[in-house]
Amino acid sequence: MKTKLFYIILFSIAISSANAQIATDALNYSQTFNGGTARFVSMGGAFGALGGDFSSLSYNPAGLGIFRSSEFTITPSFKSRNVNSDYNGSSGEDTRNRLNFDNLGFVLSFKPYKERESGLISFNLGFGYNRTNDYYTYSYIKGSNSNSMMDYFAANAYGYNYNDLTPDDTYNPFNELGTNAWESIMAWNTYLINPLSATEYEAALNAEDGVFQSNSISKTGGSGEYVFSFGTNFSNKLFIGATLGITSIDYTYSATYQEDAFASNDTIFNGDRFNNFKYRQTYETKGTGYNLKLGAIYKLEGLRLGLAVHTPTYYNLEDTYSSSMSSDFLDGTAESYTPNGNYEYHLETPFKTIASIAYVYKDLGLISLDVEHINYSSMRFRDGGDGYDYTTENDDINNAFKNVNNIKLGVEYRVKDVFLRGGYAFYPSPYKSGYLNKDANRSLISGGIGYRSGNFFIDAAYQYSIQKEKYIFYDLRNPDGSLAVNPVSTKTTEGKLLVTMGFKF
Repeated sequence: MKTKLFYIILFSIAISSANAQIATDALNYSQTFNGGTARFVSMGGAFGALGGDFSSLSYNPAGLGIFRSSEFTITPSFKSRNVNSDYNGSSGEDTRNRLNFDNLGFVLSFKPYKERESGLISFNLGFGYNRTNDYYTYSYIKGSNSNSMMDYFAANAYGYNYNDLTPDDTYNPFNELGTNAWESIMAWNTYLINPLSATEYEAALNAEDGVFQSNSISKTGGSGEYVFSFGTNFSNKLFIGATLGITSIDYTYSATYQEDAFASNDTIFNGDRFNNFKYRQTYETKGTGYNLKLGAIYKLEGLRLGLAVHTPTYYNLEDTYSSSMSSDFLDGTAESYTPNGNYEYHLETPFKTIASIAYVYKDLGLISLDVEHINYSSMRFRDGGDGYDYTTENDDINNAFKNVNNIKLGVEYRVKDVFLRGGYAFYPSPYKSGYLNKDANRSLISGGIGYRSGNFFIDAAYQYSIQKEKYIFYDLRNPDGSLAVNPVSTKTTEGKLLVTMGFKF
């Protein structure tokens, strides 16, 4: 199987596989967070029983049936994401800002029987775009350690004969040994590991010496959904809708890991001395998918009940990837590069079920509560480009992830033509107990204001999110199986400002 280059070491010890398509990838492309119009975001995304907002087409399409007129909306946004990292007592911090569009939508409303108040009152069509996730992040972390990634390279190279790791005019080990050996090949050809025997290795560093480690990670891109929806209104009580979603993913990851020797480090057995090395990794994922959403809303006096189901999104994805390694020793420098690779495969995200309840008090205000049920252990990779069946990776997903219930709460209060809003959303960690990120919950707090007059409206929202996660530089183990390297702790916060402008016609 063609693979990316052990990039899992930069994410989590949840899965130890080095395959291109790993559990963290599946989760990255399966999770969606509150995005779309300012009103939707300001109320925590709790719109499953409300509707009447374009974002509901990607959430509970029955909300399309609530519209009483045709409408156009557009939502620009500004986002600032900050990452604080801590590693072995040292901290790092960086911020990335981004302008974007979170929503563009059209609703067309039709009333076949203008005076009718029972039976089929109206049917509506909707089409447009809602953004579902942002990947833009930059983080930097540094710290000192008594072991090295070179120890990890040495452990991974065990079993490979060193005569097979060096290319010549007629032999290319990247092709012959496969991509599971790429790190071993690069480490050997940059002199970061030395042989103990023909198939055993050690780091090019004395056991008592340490290194200064740093890692910078840049992520760009996002995911979004183009929606094509149909909604109906029966007797102003029952609303039913369906949405065909065409999804897109564009994700780029690049990382530079570096180690520098302590000034006190001595020369090794051959008289040479390690100074530093860099390990660079880049990969990009692009693709499209499709899903179907079905929903219903029922009005009972001031009470509204909503139910929606989302099929899995069926993605066709392609990865491109490459890595390089360079070293600096007392006796000289060396570099090694992997071939540029690409791999096509399919990903199936989980089913989603949304149960909603809301209470609307006259024209003065409302409160809304949604519960999303998602089983992340059902994520599946399918149909690798070379026929690979992903049995191991899918077993890893099943072992690592669990069912979660996301909670969303929203309120709105009206003062004449002005609307005041607030919301909260809680996304529990999808990792099972015992995994590094079992407590990586995400919380979103939001608020906003809106103004509506005649056929024009404008809404503004601010959303603040926070999440704490962990990852390790490399999966090096002690003889008892415990981790030999401390995890990096990160705290990611994001402030997002959105403005939606809309016109009814």
